[in-house]
Amino acid sequence: MSTIVVAQKNGVACIGADTLSCLGSLRQKAQHIVNKTKIAKIEDTYIGLVGTSASLVVLNSYFANPERPRNFSSCEAIFETFRHAHAWLKVEYFMSAAPDKGEEYETTQFYGLMANAHGIFAIYSYRSAQQFHKFWAAGSGRDYALGAMQAAYDKGKTAEEIARIGLEAAAEFDSATSGPFELHNIPLLSAPKPKTRRKK
Repeated sequence: MSTIVVAQKNGVACIGADTLSCLGSLRQKAQHIVNKTKIAKIEDTYIGLVGTSASLVVLNSYFANPERPRNFSSCEAIFETFRHAHAWLKVEYFMSAAPDKGEEYETTQFYGLMANAHGIFAIYSYRSAQQFHKFWAAGSGRDYALGAMQAAYDKGKTAEEIARIGLEAAAEFDSATSGPFELHNIPLLSAPKPKTRRKK
């Protein structure tokens, strides 16, 4: 697994991830791997996925086609984007979408977090999304990261500082999370713009 975190504060959103890969009991640290990132950049949106590393490859490949719709500006837009993608992922990428017994819908095998100028979001396998006011985390180190970010949020000066604290806590206690960390900052559209002085 992995740990992905998002935070926003003072007009900036930040997404971060650890760089450890695990194959069963085998741990592949960042210094051994070239393609160690767990975060994709789709135009102006950063998307971090947990679970199989194939998901990030599929995500990048699918959105490499500029004709495929992509709108990550709201929960509703994210849902429509992945609803459109679902059929293509089954046909072109052989995604296993069969629902488990008792599930009402097929699943899209993406679970993670995203950050862009509109805010910070979680994306789920039913293609739904949630938007957050302050922070969130996903992956095997999620609980440790959430606790650390909750404790640090009010005193933290920047979104990156809060995100890093979450990742550090996850790396300390979760066996599937390890640094170094990858962090990206995005100015929010809702951020107050600097005042310009009028010339006299």
